Amino acid sequence: MIARWLGRKAPKEEVPARGTRCTACPLAACVRGSRAAVLRMECEGTEACRLRNLGLYEGACVRVLDAQDGLVLEVRGSRLAVGAALGAAITVLPLGA
Repeated sequence: MIARWLGRKAPKEEVPARGTRCTACPLAACVRGSRAAVLRMECEGTEACRLRNLGLYEGACVRVLDAQDGLVLEVRGSRLAVGAALGAAITVLPLGA
């Protein structure tokens, strides 16, 4: 809506074609409202350890609540905010909405 006020078109969210299989992608590529399973975390050991303590670990299911400058995730009933760079270092398997 703000984009319309500024005279710009809002970016379109890409939707995969029906029947195509989802593949692994960075968490930062997930759109708002999508769910995903964490496959691996390719960040520094201290960051990975901190994320695991917060419930974000390999095999965990997450839901993207917001994906503007960074990511706001729902992980095991709690909200967790991660930056865009850290979100790009986490590989997930999209599960759908």
